[in-house]
Amino acid sequence: MASTNELISRIQELEEQITGLQATAAQTEADVRTAAYQEGQNIFKTIFEESRLGNKVIDRDLTILQANMAMINLLGYTEKAEILGKKIIDYTPPERRKDWKVLQEKLWDHSTPSFSLETCLIKKDGTIVWCQVTSILFSDQNETLGYTIIEDVTEQHKLRMQKEQFIGVASHELKTPITSLKAITQLMNRKLAKGGEITENLVKFGRDSDRQVTKLIHLVDALLSSTRLEQGQLALNKSTFAFSNIVDGCCSHIELDGAYSLVFEGDRRLEVFADEQKVEQVLVNLINNAVKYAPESKSIVVRIEQLQAFCKISVVDRGNGIPQESISKLFDRYYRVPEIGYTPGLGLGLYISSEIITRHGGEMGVDSTLGEGSTFWFTLPDRADV
Repeated sequence: MASTNELISRIQELEEQITGLQATAAQTEADVRTAAYQEGQNIFKTIFEESRLGNKVIDRDLTILQANMAMINLLGYTEKAEILGKKIIDYTPPERRKDWKVLQEKLWDHSTPSFSLETCLIKKDGTIVWCQVTSILFSDQNETLGYTIIEDVTEQHKLRMQKEQFIGVASHELKTPITSLKAITQLMNRKLAKGGEITENLVKFGRDSDRQVTKLIHLVDALLSSTRLEQGQLALNKSTFAFSNIVDGCCSHIELDGAYSLVFEGDRRLEVFADEQKVEQVLVNLINNAVKYAPESKSIVVRIEQLQAFCKISVVDRGNGIPQESISKLFDRYYRVPEIGYTPGLGLGLYISSEIITRHGGEMGVDSTLGEGSTFWFTLPDRADV
């Protein structure tokens, strides 16, 4: 039988083995936690670095602690060292710095878990980029930091601003003929209330009313066409017809005023395969633009020529021409040439015209020289199988 000392020694050995096993288990658990943490960090780093959106980590003072290359590129830089350690507010226009102050207060002062806002930043070359900023708080080594995702929304911002401006312009353009119509009808009612013959003034009032109604129709048509184009609902009812028929019938109002003349050049027998009503809308818009933007050009030429499988139609004026920097934007929705100053219209006519021609399988463009005039042109198929 083992002695008491031997039993005690054996027990001590077992206790030491148990302690060793417990230490090993604790170390293993710590190693597993460390490995899991490291794996999580690696995944986060990969997502952070590979994201196509700008990612950055900022502290309470808005200092940039980390940034991915998408963020560096968004600001127009090439190296991380160029912006790390600087404050994001250093890249913000003075009038927009309040946006980051709001974010700072929401996240760190009021402990809001996440916060989003739209603001703008200044790129290295001095240009402005509009951004959608989304930030969340997280803890790291007993410090509360902000993880921020920045998306470039410059184009969306520009479109929204254009829409807001368009609404203002549309309201003004619609109000003008309505106000004129109201004044004319009031005058006509007063004249008619007195009885008597239909005077020259009444006839003039009638013509003026018709002119204002035509303006309203064109404005409403432009709004409806823009909406249908945006929704993909612009249907085309194609047929074969002589293009000269449109010229003869659509723009008599120009010549009736006596200040302008339309000159048709080309073979009057040339035919196109298209939606006659939609093509008339395009031609009327181009001729009205020639009158509106080149009033000194008293003669407006409408020319048609045969190309291979297509007909090319041109509207030529001898006005002041269009600046080169504006030509590439002429067919953008809501665009209005700034150098020309205020002119009536919604900034939709050329956009709608271009879309109509494109949906016919044709092309639309402009050739212009300052001081010499402009030629707006478009092509249409001359038969159904093109």
